[in-house]
Amino acid sequence: AFFKISFQLRPVLRLRTLKPQMGASRQATRPVRGLAILLLGGVALCWQFNFSLGDAFAVLSPRQGSGQAGAESLLVAASPQAFAGKGSPVPPQSSASPTSNARTTDAVSLALAAAGCAVAMRAAESAASEPAKEKSFMDKFGVPVYIGLWYIFNIGYNIYNKKALISYPYPWACALWQMAFGWCIFVPLWLFKIRKTPKVSVAQAVKLAPAALGHLATHVGAVVAFFAGAVSFGHIVKASEPVVSSMLNFLFLGEVMPWQVYASLLPIIGGVGLASASELSFNWLCFGAAMGSNLGSASRAVYSKKVMKGDIGENMDSANVYAVLTIMATFMLIPIALLIEGPSAMVKGFHAARAAGGMTFMWQMILSGFYYYMYNEVAFLALGKLDPVSHAVCNTMKRVVIIITAIFVFRSPVTPLGIAGSSIAIGGTLLYSLAKNKFSK
Repeated sequence: AFFKISFQLRPVLRLRTLKPQMGASRQATRPVRGLAILLLGGVALCWQFNFSLGDAFAVLSPRQGSGQAGAESLLVAASPQAFAGKGSPVPPQSSASPTSNARTTDAVSLALAAAGCAVAMRAAESAASEPAKEKSFMDKFGVPVYIGLWYIFNIGYNIYNKKALISYPYPWACALWQMAFGWCIFVPLWLFKIRKTPKVSVAQAVKLAPAALGHLATHVGAVVAFFAGAVSFGHIVKASEPVVSSMLNFLFLGEVMPWQVYASLLPIIGGVGLASASELSFNWLCFGAAMGSNLGSASRAVYSKKVMKGDIGENMDSANVYAVLTIMATFMLIPIALLIEGPSAMVKGFHAARAAGGMTFMWQMILSGFYYYMYNEVAFLALGKLDPVSHAVCNTMKRVVIIITAIFVFRSPVTPLGIAGSSIAIGGTLLYSLAKNKFSK
């Protein structure tokens, strides 16, 4: 009887020995499967809803009341259509109440952010795993917390930045405000000794100046792009940054990567081209500003590889380097912004937006500045703890979540070809990162 029972249990025991191996393989493919599921879900949602309520510039309806006529006239004079050189049709007003629409879009945005964070956290599990020992809360959950905050701050910045630009159509002034707002965060940290104060000499500051200029171009280009066009389209164009980075690395560093890496750039180029050709709210200002942002970001990275090595000052960790670059970029941006938009026009536009929007407009400006600095600050903490593959998955998921959220929040019109081009371009950025990590060694 004993041998009979043992013989009958052999298949069961063999199956149990195979389950851990199957679980390990499934665990390894979770990030890629999660990314594919979210991409397909976003495509299906965009296809079903068939957005036709107009592009992002028609989000805020004009306010009624004779007391606001003067303020509205100033805002119309500096409208996005006049800046971009292209008008856009005014969509019909929806019969649904603004409160219900806002609740729906907020719920969808939170769901998308949660889905993206879940996939990114799965990708970070392997990077956070260490030998078993006594760990604090941040040792155990620091990476998921940083990634979650990174996503939330990034989504918040893109939403409130666009709303601030609609209320106050002066992109250079908005970029200057957001850049200067960071001072309210890192200066108190230095004064109260919470963070070590950086010490930089004049020679070291000169060495950092080109990187600060690249930081300025990256931010201003993005703000102008999101002002002139839809947030979703601006991020699609910004997904082509690996193409610009590869060109600059070859021209200035002589870096030649394997052919597999260059082949992975083709989906990015094709996807951005397809999305641009089918974009209903396309204009060259948005496209050119987004490409300028890519150029600034890639130039900053190339310069950092070639020049910013060795001694660049005392207490210059990643957070303080970003703070010092922010200070230098702010001083560079002040004369440029005043020259382009003019101080009197900035002040008149601000008073008009303040009169029309009240505290709602003020909170839009405050939150856009706060979210801008915080998402960059948290990004250093999150990405510094990830391996290259997890970094690529998290960064790609971030862009997917922002694009889908912007389409829902601002009711940006999309076409089937636009959805296909966006998916191809974003998938190409993930493929490029994975190929570069595998073959460029």
